Amino acid sequence: MDRQMEQKGAPPGIEKARKRAERQRKYARPLYGLLLKGIRALRTSGDYLEMGAGSGLLAAMVAEDGSATSITAVDISADDITVASEYVRERRLEDRIRCLVGDVYDQNMMRELGKFDLVYSAFSLHHWKDPIKSIGNLWNAVRDNGVLYICDFRRVWWANFLSFRGKGVHSRDSYTPAEIGAILRELGIANYKIKTSFPFFLQSVTAWK
Repeated sequence: MDRQMEQKGAPPGIEKARKRAERQRKYARPLYGLLLKGIRALRTSGDYLEMGAGSGLLAAMVAEDGSATSITAVDISADDITVASEYVRERRLEDRIRCLVGDVYDQNMMRELGKFDLVYSAFSLHHWKDPIKSIGNLWNAVRDNGVLYICDFRRVWWANFLSFRGKGVHSRDSYTPAEIGAILRELGIANYKIKTSFPFFLQSVTAWK
């Protein structure tokens, strides 16, 4: 989730990561239900890449939904990937999901991962210091006729006063649809759609190759 870029301090300890994952599982459906519905609506089967996979909760939900042949779940936090691997084993999804430590900025690592039918990311974009490079690396990982799907917060002034389960909504660090559109056009991505979703501080970006 939002642990893709540990830019503001050291990665959390493994026990802290486990406790965070346990809290997330309690409200998995409201947290990830909209994303799962959006991924399902893409009607894209095959190999998936999730960037910013955190504790692996969304990857497991996507795998159990049945569209993906395989999912490569990547996060920069080794602790989160340890927790994700544990959760994948618990759900008996080892044959469908592989969990890897990796950085969205690392072009060599991204190239070594290969190409995917669907590349997606949830609540990580607002952490990326260089969104052009990050989205460009993800776009390069999309196969011909594949899809890039990014869901994140949308910058609206009133969202800064909200919190979810005691944590603030990161709208201040997020992007407007116009800003995202400018990034996509700079990358030469022409076939895309930006959608604002209820409760209106969330947005999704879908780009087709």
